[in-house]
Amino acid sequence: MTHTLKFSLIMAAGLLFSCKEIPITISDPFIPESDRVVLIEELTGASCSNCPKGSATIDNILSRHEGKVVAIGVHGKFLSYPTPKSKYDFRNQKAKELEAWFTGWQGKPSASVNRSVDPSSGLIVQDNPDLWLSGVERELQKPHVMNILLDTKYNTDTRQVDLEIAVIPLTDLPGNYNISIYLTESGIVDAQADGTVIIENFTFKHVLMDMMTKHSGDVLATDLEKNKVIKKNYSYTLPSNVPGLWNAQNMEVIVMVSRSSPTDVSVLQAASVHVIK
Repeated sequence: MTHTLKFSLIMAAGLLFSCKEIPITISDPFIPESDRVVLIEELTGASCSNCPKGSATIDNILSRHEGKVVAIGVHGKFLSYPTPKSKYDFRNQKAKELEAWFTGWQGKPSASVNRSVDPSSGLIVQDNPDLWLSGVERELQKPHVMNILLDTKYNTDTRQVDLEIAVIPLTDLPGNYNISIYLTESGIVDAQADGTVIIENFTFKHVLMDMMTKHSGDVLATDLEKNKVIKKNYSYTLPSNVPGLWNAQNMEVIVMVSRSSPTDVSVLQAASVHVIK
């Protein structure tokens, strides 16, 4: 074998070896052990043909970070009207107001994670479901600065829900803070647009039915002090005249505390409790 042929074979072998794909391992982000709970507010709708992807993404996030995330499905105005095969209309005044409060989003499904600014868009709403999980995990890595304790009592005769809230700052927190309280219902089977078809037996979860506060929240306090407990009490009577909806067994109360300033409306902590424990 000539020196030229040997050199050619060695070069060819080197090229083959250098072209071999080397797998890249991406490790999961480190999530510190804490009682921090993240809030996802999803803008969705029964007539939104892309929204089943958003619902599946939320399910995956809740499963992946069980007990660390709570979700709300906001059926406002855009693409939230019932389909021709729908039994229910999930739109309500608070949902419409909340959807309008979130500005800058371009379509549905969109979601806000703790109302924090998304680095890829510069907005507090992200319309790419593939980026929601990373947003949640960024929030879970932040310091845990507040606990929210909840207790509910439900009267089956009057259908009144009595809610007790205790907000406990774990450090001094200067600034102004709001509290928002949502009533959601899951397990509702109805029609949902999906691409060019309609899924007649789609299971809706975390549907925002109403809020006990204003859509933007009620004033909680200014300049929170470490370990100084703030207690709040709210009551709400569930409607009884909407067949198929407002099933207390499937309802939750979700509470969150957020900053209230012109430049920062981020959520510090969220919590949830079933109407019937």
